Amino acid sequence: MPGSDTSSVKETREKEDVAIFQEIPVTREEILNCSYSKWYSRFKSNTLGKVKVLKPIPKSFIEYLESDDFRLPSDANEKDPFFRPVVPSSDNEYSDWSEDEEANTEARNTQTKKSSLVKKLPVYEKPDFREFHDQIRNTLKEFKKVSPKLNWSAPKDATWILPNKTMMCQTTSDVYLLLKSSDYISHDLYHAFDTAIDNKKETDDEKPEDDVEYELVLREWHEINPSMEFRCFVKDRELIAISQRDLNYYEFLADITDRLTDLIDRFFETTLLPNFDNNSFVFDVYVPKSLQKVYLIDVNPYARKTDPLLFTWNEIITMETDLDFPEFRLVTKYNSGRFGYKEHVQNHVPRDVVDATMDSSAMAQLAQEWSRLMTKESLQGEESSSDDEE
Repeated sequence: MPGSDTSSVKETREKEDVAIFQEIPVTREEILNCSYSKWYSRFKSNTLGKVKVLKPIPKSFIEYLESDDFRLPSDANEKDPFFRPVVPSSDNEYSDWSEDEEANTEARNTQTKKSSLVKKLPVYEKPDFREFHDQIRNTLKEFKKVSPKLNWSAPKDATWILPNKTMMCQTTSDVYLLLKSSDYISHDLYHAFDTAIDNKKETDDEKPEDDVEYELVLREWHEINPSMEFRCFVKDRELIAISQRDLNYYEFLADITDRLTDLIDRFFETTLLPNFDNNSFVFDVYVPKSLQKVYLIDVNPYARKTDPLLFTWNEIITMETDLDFPEFRLVTKYNSGRFGYKEHVQNHVPRDVVDATMDSSAMAQLAQEWSRLMTKESLQGEESSSDDEE
């Protein structure tokens, strides 16, 4: 019957359109091979600018990054109070419970309650990484401006916290703010091997990442044209796909796609492939508009946690490897809704928080004000409960 034939064709098409989720096996060794210092030593001459790798990162510095300690160092102050412990008390700035004059009477009546609340505030111990801090400061003196990252990830999701809205850091405070505010950095510290098929983690309490030598990478800052950054996908030692890195429309790219493909493919075949151990991986490159050189920016694991950009991971893992040329994808249409689009806009915060990041004292003042408001709310809650009981 005609109806049956139509139904059969429809079912066949639906089956063809359905993408079956496929696991992408990746090992701890393959992830470690993508750690910055692991590949940088082999491709130093193919990277952009000077780089300083500080390792291992002291455990105390990692604890500081993950803590809620909002204090930041001052590069101009040799006797930096940042390296002194801060203990809450009823008569120092950390517990500055200033009130309006009209509320003085009420404040005296609740002083006892406030004192007990002060005791509950966290005690910030003296940071125990002065030597590591000095290494960062000395690198900044040498490079003037740096872009930080850990073994695998850069804190691109936290650029909102700096006035320039980029990863350009000119002080140690800039570096610390970026690192402390980034989810990507937390991923490196605690979840780098979550997708590894030989992950050692057996329970939620274990952290196999503890046996990894973490490193802080400080790259000399260079202004680069985002339209000329590209992400390249390697499967079974074949370059199969290239994607535009910045997802805005650039009309001129369509005219130079063939030249870009030749340049990147030649760099991959002659430089990268013979000197990198992984069979499958993802690498980022920057090509200046002169089209004379390819700079290696980063190497990433061949895993779903790596952003496929204009591709999908299903497309990549099902793509043939015997292609004459890799598939090159660009944003091919102007989209006014995406013009000037910036990554990680979902991480942006209210303006007063951003303004407070202009300097460390403003950030401390904001934190104190927030703490004061929270304490006031807590006291009001307790008084309300007491009134209800009476």
